[in-house]
Amino acid sequence: MLPHQRQYAHSKFRMMVAGSSGNEFEKLFHLLMELRHEDYVPIRTAGSIGDLGGDGLRTSCRTLYACYAPETFDLFSVKSKFHGDVESAIIQRPEQFDTFVFVHNDQRGGIHPVISGLLMEAGQRFPRVIFQQMGPQKLWNEAMYLDRLQMESLLGETIPVERVVYSIGLAEIEPLLKHLAQARQRVPDASVPLPTTYKVDFNGLSEQARAVLQAGRPYVHLVDQYYRDLLDQMERDETAAGFQAYYGRMRHEHGDDTDEILWQMQRFVLGQEAPRWDRDEAAKAVLAYFFDECDIFEVPPPGWRPMHVADGGAT
Repeated sequence: MLPHQRQYAHSKFRMMVAGSSGNEFEKLFHLLMELRHEDYVPIRTAGSIGDLGGDGLRTSCRTLYACYAPETFDLFSVKSKFHGDVESAIIQRPEQFDTFVFVHNDQRGGIHPVISGLLMEAGQRFPRVIFQQMGPQKLWNEAMYLDRLQMESLLGETIPVERVVYSIGLAEIEPLLKHLAQARQRVPDASVPLPTTYKVDFNGLSEQARAVLQAGRPYVHLVDQYYRDLLDQMERDETAAGFQAYYGRMRHEHGDDTDEILWQMQRFVLGQEAPRWDRDEAAKAVLAYFFDECDIFEVPPPGWRPMHVADGGAT
């Protein structure tokens, strides 16, 4: 898909997730997972035995999924649903799964803190099982790997061919961009070196691409501080997973053209509309942060050395 088509798909998918509940949300989840994974098996309720604690199963990685998306969030009901699904799955599917994923459509930037506590408690109670959650951001991370025809099947409509300009790229980090635009501070020594000395050389980035990363380096500490101050400590990891997924897609589409990949990553953050200078600078800081944290682009293998030394690269 073209970048503006992917932006369109992202917007439509977020609205579909936010607007669905109950069986409708479960059907959307099944369709997504069947398009994405050949080994995914949707599970239906069967008489008195129910669904045995799961709504879907991936056979190759032994992962069981349980969906919960009520019209109105009720803490007692979600706790009851979680405990019921976990205990039913542990008792009735003991040899079928190693990972239990609680799937939800909570749009508020993360799962409810009580539910995160339930995941921790379940992990302590059943140490052989890995407990995870999957919300709107992780659902989109799965959808991001679909091609255009698969995405149209998921959305139930044809994706417009006409170019549409979006002023917001990755909506989940819009608060971060606003924070950076307001909190950017001039660092006395602007020539901050890239901490991963060989990574830019290993990825073959041009001098112009290096300059983009270098321009964001003085403000990376603001990105780090933003995530440290969040109440939901999982948001950083979910955002990083989104960057990893999009980078993987761009690597598949553009191969070794790393400058093009970096450009597409910048559009992923900002959208296609020409940004104000403060948003553009904020996006560079975000890219530098995830580059330096090794969430995007390839990491040199141990012992690798560049053929030459370049400014902003290996020293």
